[in-house]
Amino acid sequence: MQLKKLAATLAAVGMTVPGLALATNGMLMEGYGPIAAGMGGAAMAYDNGTAAMANNPATLGLMADGSRIDLMLGHVGPDVSVPAMMGASEADAFYMPAFGYVKKQGKLAYGVGIYGQGGMGTEYASGDMAQVSVGRVIFPLAYSVNERFNIGGSVDIVWAGMDLVADLNPANPGKEIDFKDDSDFSGQAKGYSVAAKLGFTYKLNDALSLGGVYQTAGNLPDLKDGGYKVEGFDMPPIVGLGLAWQANDRLMVAADVKDVMWGSSMNTVTIYNNGAVVAPFQQDWDDQIVLSLGLAYKFTDAFTGRVGYNRGKNPIPDQNVSYLWPAIVEDHYTVGFGYAFSKQSQINFGLSYVPEVSVTGTGAQNGGMTIEHSQMNWQLMYSYAF
Repeated sequence: MQLKKLAATLAAVGMTVPGLALATNGMLMEGYGPIAAGMGGAAMAYDNGTAAMANNPATLGLMADGSRIDLMLGHVGPDVSVPAMMGASEADAFYMPAFGYVKKQGKLAYGVGIYGQGGMGTEYASGDMAQVSVGRVIFPLAYSVNERFNIGGSVDIVWAGMDLVADLNPANPGKEIDFKDDSDFSGQAKGYSVAAKLGFTYKLNDALSLGGVYQTAGNLPDLKDGGYKVEGFDMPPIVGLGLAWQANDRLMVAADVKDVMWGSSMNTVTIYNNGAVVAPFQQDWDDQIVLSLGLAYKFTDAFTGRVGYNRGKNPIPDQNVSYLWPAIVEDHYTVGFGYAFSKQSQINFGLSYVPEVSVTGTGAQNGGMTIEHSQMNWQLMYSYAF
C-alpha cells in the first residue's frame, strides 16, 4: 500500500507522468533522451546527461562536478493500418514529458528522474482500442572507483497502465472487453512494482571506453481496475554492452548491443472480468537483439551534430501478431543535434524515422490479417548545469 502511495505521489509531481510510447524496439523506446536517440539509441559508454538513469546509470560518473537538470518532451508519431479490415488507427500522436536531476560531487553522483519506458497503442473507428504505458521513477547512484572505472545502479519504481476495448466476436457485435479512462498519461487498469539496474563504464585507453548494464524485469503484478484484471503483462530484463570511441577532438563513434528478453515476460496476457476469463491473448514473443550505432561530430564549440541507426527484429511471431498491439517495426534511422548557449545552458534534439513494415497473421485468430506500421518520432531536451 505504501509503495502504491509513493509511486502515485511521485508520478503526479510536475505533471511529468509519461504518456504512451508506441512500440519501437518491441515495447521499448529506440533511445532514451535526445542525445542517445540521435545516435541510434547508443548510450552505454559515454556521458549522455541525466537520461543515463534510463540507459546506464554508471555513465553519470562521467559527468563534470556540479548539478544538472534536464527537462524533456518526446513525441511518438505512429502510422498503423489494417487495410480492408480495421482501417487506419487514429492514435497517431503521443507526447511524453520527462525530467531528470543529478548532482555529482567528487566520486559520487546521485539524483532522481521520471522517464517513460515504453508501451503500445492503437485506436480504430470501430471503437476497438488498446493503450499500454509503462513509466519509471528512478533513483540512480554512481561511484567513480578510479579515473578509469565507474559503477552505478538505480532503484526504479515502475508503474503500468492499460486501456482496452475489443470486440472479440465480430459475428456477434459487442465489446466483450471494455475498460479505459480519459487520460493520455495513465490507464484504467494499473499496477506498481520495484525494479533495478546495475551498470559500469571502463576506460580502456584515452580514446576507447566500454560500458554495460543489467536491468531487471519490471516485476509488474496484475493490472487491476474494479472487476477487470490483466494477468501476465510485464517488462523484460535487459543486458546491454557498448563502446564509445573518441576518434579525435571532434568525432565520437558509439555502438551498443542489447539482449531484450521478451521471452520471459510476454507470453500469455489474460483478461479477467469479475474472476472469469474473458480472453487469453497468446503472445509468446521472442527475445530481441537490438543493435545501436551512432556518431557525433562537434562542428563548433557550441554545435554538435549526430546520426545513427537502430535495428531490432520484430519479436512477435506472425501467428500471434495483433491489430491491437502491433509492436512490429524494426529499422530506425536517426539524426540529432546539440547546441550550447553557454557552459550552463544547452538544448538537444533527436529525430527518428521508422520505415513501414508489414506483417500478415498466420494464426487461427489473425489468419490473413495484414498490419502495416511506420513512425516518425522526436525528443527535445533543455539542460541547465550549475
